[in-house]
Amino acid sequence: MKYVTSLAISMAILGSAYAGPITQKLLDEFVIYDIPVASKTGTTTIMFPSEISGLFAKSIAAQEQENAGFLISFTPGNFYFTIRALKKDAEDHLTVIFNRKAYVLHLTASEKPFYNVTFYQDERKGKDGNRMAIVPERLLSLMDKAKAYPLFAQNHPDALAGVLHAVPGITNYYDGFQVRIRDVWRFEQDDTLIFRLELENTTDRAIYYKPQDLAVRLDERIYTQSLADASGVMPPKSVTPAFFAITGNGQGGRNNLDPVNKWNVLVVRAGSETAALTPNFK
Repeated sequence: MKYVTSLAISMAILGSAYAGPITQKLLDEFVIYDIPVASKTGTTTIMFPSEISGLFAKSIAAQEQENAGFLISFTPGNFYFTIRALKKDAEDHLTVIFNRKAYVLHLTASEKPFYNVTFYQDERKGKDGNRMAIVPERLLSLMDKAKAYPLFAQNHPDALAGVLHAVPGITNYYDGFQVRIRDVWRFEQDDTLIFRLELENTTDRAIYYKPQDLAVRLDERIYTQSLADASGVMPPKSVTPAFFAITGNGQGGRNNLDPVNKWNVLVVRAGSETAALTPNFK
């Protein structure tokens, strides 16, 4: 069983070197954020959820001066600041104190800058710091994003911050049908994995199953679906799509599962009173 690592999470949050002029990033004090800063035209505006307590850096100044690499405009008590590179090779690390935590921004002068960076907090946490139950509307949103993943990846990569994607190439074999796992996406903020399946009925009769009982087995653990989008029927000699999600570990905690795993998808036939046995795995 594989769990997602902090490095993988960081890479998913950071995304590509240049994802677009306007971007959002999940706040994480264990991540160093690469921020390409405007130099020739415009400024880079950086926004936090609420009041910023302090800013610390080496070569950042409020007025232009010879030894300054960046020019910053910030009013104490504000939730945002603007910054501009003064030199084409300017580089520095800016520490932002926010909500009693320190966040490090790696600033570099760039011809392809971020013009607006909005940092946001994990809204899945309640006032006591514990994670709140995810609502069905949020799960539907995640599933829609997974279905549109190729379009987001091509046109709006910023929207995929915190998303890991894997193509397992795994097939689970049942009597009369097989389950191909085409894609698995992990949404880190929501501790949710979305599975895209192809169900192939190799028989001459329709096979009925229970979408509400879709699940995955990893070693001795079974994770039941938190949302399913599946028809419940496989027509004769057909290939039908199905999506389902798993969220958390079923006991109120996180699963932290890597999308790259030896997944066994469990399918329960309609009319069956017991859970499906683990299928043949390849």
